[in-house]
Amino acid sequence: MLPPQPSKAPVSLTGVAETLLIPLASRASDVVSGRPILGDRHAKDVLDRLDYDSQKVALGPVHNALLALRTRLFDVWTTSFLGRHPRATVLHLACGLDARVLRVEWGKDVRWIDLDLPEVVALRREVLPDSVPGRDYRLLGASITGDDEGWLEEIPRDGKLVVIMEGLLSYLAEETVERLLRRFVEGPWEGELLFSCISPVVLKRSLEVGAPKAVRDTGAAFQSAVESPEALEDLYPGMKLLESISAIGVPGVEQAPVFTRFLLYLLSWIPSARDSGRYLRFQFGDIG
Repeated sequence: MLPPQPSKAPVSLTGVAETLLIPLASRASDVVSGRPILGDRHAKDVLDRLDYDSQKVALGPVHNALLALRTRLFDVWTTSFLGRHPRATVLHLACGLDARVLRVEWGKDVRWIDLDLPEVVALRREVLPDSVPGRDYRLLGASITGDDEGWLEEIPRDGKLVVIMEGLLSYLAEETVERLLRRFVEGPWEGELLFSCISPVVLKRSLEVGAPKAVRDTGAAFQSAVESPEALEDLYPGMKLLESISAIGVPGVEQAPVFTRFLLYLLSWIPSARDSGRYLRFQFGDIG
C-alpha cells in the first residue's frame, strides 16, 4: 500500500532515468487541460508528491498531445492483447512513474510486472502503490542493459507475454537494443512487443544539434533509430510486424486542440516529419 506522505519525495535521478519525468509532467499537464486526451489523474497526484521542478522537463501543447496519444495507444494495445489472452503476463520495461497498471483493466488471471532501474523503483515506491489488491503484481528493480539476466528469470514461461517498451529503445545503444530484442525473440516466450522508435533523420539531427531541450537538460541523448520497421523482420527472424503507426497520425488525433491538429496535418505532407517517429507492434513466436 502507498505509505503516508509527510513531505515530498526528493528526486535525484539523472540522465536517462530522469527522462521518465518528461512523460509524467506531460500526462499531468494533459489531465488538467480543458480537453484531456489520456486523462490520467494519477500523473498529477504523483507529480505533486515529488520535490522536483517540473518546468525543467515541460513540453509545449503539441508535444503534450502527441505523448498523450502515444500512451493511450499503448494502453489500447495492452488492453486488446489481454482481451485475447486473459491469462497473459504484462512486462512493462522502463515503467518509470507511469500508472499504467492502474489505468488498464486487467483480470485476476493476468500477471503484471513493472520493471525499472533500482533507483527509479525506490522513488516509485514512495509515490505509487507497490501492490494491487487481488491481483498478481510485482515491481522489480533491475538493469536491462547489463550482462545480468536475472530479471528474465522472473518472467513466467507459461501463457502469453506482452512486453511494453514505450519511449525506451531510442535511449539505448543499437547493440543493446539488438540484445534486448533477441532475448525475447529467441527466448521461451510467445506474445507481442510494443515499442516506439525514432527515424535516422531525427537521430542524426539530435547528434548534430542536440536532442529536444527537455531531454538534453537531463543529460540524456538518443542513441538508436529504426529506418524500416519491416526490415526488423529480417534482422530478427521470428518477429512479425502487426502495426506501424506514425507518431503524427495516431488514432484519436482529432481530439487534440485545433492548432495541434492543423500543424500535424501540415507535417503529414512532409515525409521526414511524417516518419520522424513510429509506434510498432510486433508478434514474436506462435501466439495463434
